[in-house]
Amino acid sequence: MPGKDSHSRQSILAFPSRPEYTFSNFVVSEGSEFAVNVVKEFCSSPDIPFNTLYLFGEKGLGKTHLLISIGNHIARYFPDKIPLYIHSSEFVSNIEVGGAASDETVEKLLQVDYFLFDDVEEVSGKKFSQEKLYHIYNSLMAAGKKIAFTGQHDPAHLAATEDYLKSRFQWGMTAEIKPIDDVTTAKIIIKLGMDVGLTIPNKIIHFLLTRIPRDFLSIKNIVSRINEESFIQKKKVSLSMVKEILELS
Repeated sequence: MPGKDSHSRQSILAFPSRPEYTFSNFVVSEGSEFAVNVVKEFCSSPDIPFNTLYLFGEKGLGKTHLLISIGNHIARYFPDKIPLYIHSSEFVSNIEVGGAASDETVEKLLQVDYFLFDDVEEVSGKKFSQEKLYHIYNSLMAAGKKIAFTGQHDPAHLAATEDYLKSRFQWGMTAEIKPIDDVTTAKIIIKLGMDVGLTIPNKIIHFLLTRIPRDFLSIKNIVSRINEESFIQKKKVSLSMVKEILELS
């Protein structure tokens, strides 16, 4: 369930892109099962009961992964449809300049079949950007297109966001991704280790479960550090090695 890495994130994606972001590569937890099923339904057929989707939850739980997976799924199974991902920071930077550049961005976004908008909090307090996003939303809906948003908060409780936009975020289907449980965290640790050819013993996994953050990016960074040290020392992963790497007792 890859999370969002702000240092490597691309702000606009046409598809196919980022092949690591697929549904099959997402580790489903009890707290994400409903959201994952909703996302799959959202892009499984052009004819579904809802045309808009809003995913919300804390950082690092896989919202971006699922959003980009939609684009890759559409590119593979519905090649006549155009999906486009845009991070809200890029949207705001293009819109707030105004003039021809802003109009060009809006026009480009109106040409897509699946509009995938990540991290809606970035438009908070940006009235002009909110007006343009509202216009894009209404235009795409009128044309029978599909729209998916992600955010950290329930759409009804977004700060500094106009009511007319919050109401649009609440149309269609809303799904929450909840924090990762112990069983899923263990699965993620095992999977990330397998991805790089690293075996992490169960006793070390249990040790990590009581001491590490539960967002994906933190888990990934920890597994990467363990893998690097194991390679440098040319030794199997041990509890003493992990404690030293993470400066834990």
